[in-house]
Order: sequence, then C-alpha cells, then structure tokens
Amino acid sequence: MNRYFEPGLRRANSIITDSSFVKGEVMDVFGIPSEKIFVVPLGVEAHFRPLNGVQTRVVLERHQLKHGQYFLAVGTLEPRKNLSIVLRAYVQLPHQTRQRYPLVLIGMKGWRTSALEAEISPLVASGQVRQLGYTPREELHTLIAGARALVYPSIYEGFGLPPLEAMACGIPVICANSSSLPEVGEAGVLIDPYDEGSVIAALCKMADDDPWQMALSSMSRQQSMGFNWAKCAQDTLSVYRSVLK
Repeated sequence: MNRYFEPGLRRANSIITDSSFVKGEVMDVFGIPSEKIFVVPLGVEAHFRPLNGVQTRVVLERHQLKHGQYFLAVGTLEPRKNLSIVLRAYVQLPHQTRQRYPLVLIGMKGWRTSALEAEISPLVASGQVRQLGYTPREELHTLIAGARALVYPSIYEGFGLPPLEAMACGIPVICANSSSLPEVGEAGVLIDPYDEGSVIAALCKMADDDPWQMALSSMSRQQSMGFNWAKCAQDTLSVYRSVLK
C-alpha cells in the first residue's frame, strides 16, 4: 500500500470513490484535484427487501428470535466498528426492554477483540446478547429483515453497506453521524458514536415508539431506492468512457 497507492493515484486519469466523504479525504490527504475524482455510490442487492413474520419464521426460530423483537448489529468485531458503545448503552436500557428486545451480533472476529469479547461474554451468558458470528448471505437477509432496528455506530466507513441493506428491507437504522454514513443512512437516526446517552435514547425510542419506528421504516425503504447496482455500473462505465476518449 505504501509503495504503490499514492503513485497510482497520481498516475490515474480519473479516480472513482464510493462516497463524497472518501473523495474529500483523497483531496485533503493527497492533494488530488476535485475534477479528477468521481463519486459513484454502491448499490444494494435486489434480494434485500421487506419480509413479514411468516417469511422470516424458519430462520428466526432457529436462533430463538421473534420477528420485529430484537436489535441487530452487523460487522466484523474490531475497534473501528465501535461495538463497545452499543453494549454499554444496551445494558442501561430498562430490564423489560432488554427482555423483549435482545441484541443480536453478526460478524466474524477481527483485530484486537479480547477486550470486546470480555464485555460480550456475560451478556451472552445471561441471554441478553445473541452472538451469531459469521452468517451466510441468504440467512443474513432474513435476520436483517426481521429486526426492530439495525445499530451501526461505526467510527469510520468508506461507504456502509449494512445500513443500506437494512433500509432496503424497511428496517430503521441507528448509525453514526461520522465518515460516509450520513450519506447512506440519512433517513435513519444519526447518533454521536462517542456519546453513550445518544445511543441509549435512540434504542429506547426505537423500542417504545411504534408509530415513529414505522415512519422511519417507510422513509428508509424510500431512501434505499436511490442506490442500485445498475446505476453504479452505468456511472462507472461513464467514467471509463471519459478516460478512453
């Protein structure tokens, strides 16, 4: 990376980034002019769509979960994903809320996980947290579509596919107000990823306010429709054509 990345940037006729945030970083860190960088957002796979309780039942029963009655966090277990703040906020929710809405964690182990695993273990033992680890793609869709909300407090993302996939399923997102996430998850609840209180408030409102949660669900679905792979491919092709002229 150190040897080839920056020289590659400087040799390129055009550069594609998947978010305006990353474009800004390339400009700020490497001094690349704005007109050389094209933002082409990613898309969401068509099978990420809303499912009802009948459609999710088989998968959810396998994990002892109920449709619309769990919070979901998706991502590799590593410091960048900022899962610790979700755990600290979750344990401060009212007991009845935690009883009704367990926290489900999906994702492989990443780097520097020992401290995080120490936080997770007692919550798993008590049944408040369900740690599913790596989940096959087809099952992931069902687990996302059956959630009450996706919690995604990641400190740094270049794009943020899980929030987009959740919104395509009509699932509201609680996500960080940092890096690229506001570009993707603007229809969700944007929280300060360093403020426990804002996470607690968002989780409580998501659990208790059904009309608000349903309104966010509709807005999220609508927002996701602006992101699709056909448009991503067409915009990428346009950049390639401009270079080849």
